[in-house]
Amino acid sequence: MLSPLIHDDPARIADFRLLARLGQGGMGTVYLARSAGGRTVALKTMHASIAADAAARTRFRLETDAARIIGGHHGAVVVDADPLAPTPWLATEYVLGPTLDAAVGLGGPLPEESVRALGAALAGALGQLHSSDVVHRDLKPSNVMVTAYGPKIIDFGIAHAAGGDRLTRTGTAAGTPAFMSPEQATGQEHTPAGDVFALAGVLVFAATGHGPFGTGRPADLLYRVRYADPDLTGLPEALARILGPCLAKDPALRPTTGQLVARFHAGHGHFADHLPDVLLADIARRASEVWRYEPERLPAPAGHLTAETAETAETAGAPATAGNAAAAAAARTVASASAPPSRMSRRKLLALGGGSLLAVAGAGAGVWAWRQGSGGGDAPQSAGPGGGPTPLWRRRIDTAPPEKLGRPLLVGGKLIVTGDGGVSAVEPSTGRTLWSGNKVLSPWDLATDGEKLYAVDYTLPSEGLRIAEMDLADGSLRDPAVTDKTYNGKLLRNQLLAVDGDVAWLLTARVRKEDTDESSGIGPERGWLIASYSLSTGRRRTEVALDEATPEEYPWVTGACTRGSRLVLCFRTGSGGADAVAYDTGTGRALWRTPLGFNPDDAARSPMAVDDDHLYVSSDAVRALRLSDGEEAWTHRGTDGTSYGAPAVEDGAVYAVEGTGARALVALAADSGTLRWREKDPAASGHELKVAPTVDGAYVYKHGAAGLSAIDRRTHETAWRHTESLDRFTALTTEGLLIGVGEGTMAALPLDHPADRP
Repeated sequence: MLSPLIHDDPARIADFRLLARLGQGGMGTVYLARSAGGRTVALKTMHASIAADAAARTRFRLETDAARIIGGHHGAVVVDADPLAPTPWLATEYVLGPTLDAAVGLGGPLPEESVRALGAALAGALGQLHSSDVVHRDLKPSNVMVTAYGPKIIDFGIAHAAGGDRLTRTGTAAGTPAFMSPEQATGQEHTPAGDVFALAGVLVFAATGHGPFGTGRPADLLYRVRYADPDLTGLPEALARILGPCLAKDPALRPTTGQLVARFHAGHGHFADHLPDVLLADIARRASEVWRYEPERLPAPAGHLTAETAETAETAGAPATAGNAAAAAAARTVASASAPPSRMSRRKLLALGGGSLLAVAGAGAGVWAWRQGSGGGDAPQSAGPGGGPTPLWRRRIDTAPPEKLGRPLLVGGKLIVTGDGGVSAVEPSTGRTLWSGNKVLSPWDLATDGEKLYAVDYTLPSEGLRIAEMDLADGSLRDPAVTDKTYNGKLLRNQLLAVDGDVAWLLTARVRKEDTDESSGIGPERGWLIASYSLSTGRRRTEVALDEATPEEYPWVTGACTRGSRLVLCFRTGSGGADAVAYDTGTGRALWRTPLGFNPDDAARSPMAVDDDHLYVSSDAVRALRLSDGEEAWTHRGTDGTSYGAPAVEDGAVYAVEGTGARALVALAADSGTLRWREKDPAASGHELKVAPTVDGAYVYKHGAAGLSAIDRRTHETAWRHTESLDRFTALTTEGLLIGVGEGTMAALPLDHPADRP
């Protein structure tokens, strides 16, 4: 529930304007807040008195790290955080949905199909945490949010990273007694098996309305957890057969999260299809409430010595912006789902309500009404104050973090978009969905030569590694072009790196004797390698082992392209940086490796800047690396302290945004690095450094949080600005269209292609 700010709540924290209180506990306060770009978040702060405690600060930092690990599919996306601030804070996406205990309180115990879908998703979420050596240690109904896209696990305040900081001593229990494992109740080490025990308790509660060990004093609960049989009264027999073993006192007897995923749910349909109508209506109501809420601040108590500042009063009572008005209009559309949802309204809820406000609000541009039943994009809006072109169409896409939502691919005249819901094909001229739902696991499982689309096929993992062409007519996978039982077909970190003519390149690992059906074995001990195949014959061409430590983050390869006889990769390192690596396409032999000095996550957002001679990279300078040997051909540096955003290369020029001052776009000669020109009168809008510029025709497009700027390549001035954030990932051009991707939105802008290119 939203409640007013009180008199001494701050007006802002960092770049976020506080709107309302979401709750308060012993550790701190959680606020509803909005960024300058319009993104709505839940902002958690720590009480000043607690912030002085070093252990509490460490716990807050670990909570932030664990939330980043679980990511946006199974948890709330971490938008920003500062654990080192005088008042530590953490901003995550604002999740649209009730907690599981509130959902059960709203409509009673959930139906069996809902519990199965919930169990499969939560087991997958825990499996993701455990693969990164993190255990939650406090899974309970109030720490599970139920959204239309699936459950999200929150509150990692006592999560533990194996080998990292420990905040509780052996012999002391941390967690919630009613959902603790027996080993946790005695203060022993809490392993992934302990999270499985807690998951079973949460699902018993979801299905019956009561926990497996009842209620009462903590000491009584801890005794029952350790010695009593669980109370499964009211639990459907099929669920009892699954959950009973999870509640075994011996951790070794409990199933793994991978086994549970398979036992709970076959994976058919959207998560929303398995939720009762009353719960879907509540999710829709919450989507409406957050945009209709008018910020309010309670006055100071009588006689209080501190009065509000003018700034605070003005901020708290700021009038609704045009974007908020648009959002409120959309929220009224969402609110119509408060009646029992039909099959169409479930789909509409997925489109509008999503799993978070990322699906409701673009970054500062308001939200756009869904064209009900059309299957196409949203109706165009008029150009904004920047004088930019009117979008030809605008539509929603699955919102996901960068590792889940890749750049759109243009294949055979279709836009291919990968999100949490799988792979979809979109018609570029209208934004109409041509087909959707192919369950390719991530954008890193896809590669194209521009005409054909290929994917790692996980449908029959026992058959080994399989690469299949995706039918562009309906999204189905054809018979595999490659099948090789030497390699492990169930490794989720397999990556299809590139397709060049008849050759497919991939990152994979061999099958080991100790592998089982439940073991994906993603660790560095596997011996990962780069291999290539002929797609016409299915035969392996080359193979080269990787001899460096395998990084924990995924994807490992964040960029790949082929140029002549070179395959060039941007590769994460075990230390958290990025290297460029080149392989000979004929032999597979590694030719050179060069450290790049930038964040590999940023590299994943933009295409690699490569021409026939060089790979161009940016950090504290713009550098050209020779493709022949990886050595530096030239370096362009600015004044002291100047950094540069991701580069783009086109027509013999390299374009990048300077990271100081107003963040001007600069154009450098690709052969020498000399400055050709600098943008006139730039206006910084944030995020310019995260995404490479897009070059097409007369303009270079600079992506920022406040919109898209078109810089004229002749005059070096801003020709127009489109005030909608399309900056989160990247953009591509085709057939006179600029296809931009933002937070939950994809839009097509018309481009003018003059006859004489500069």
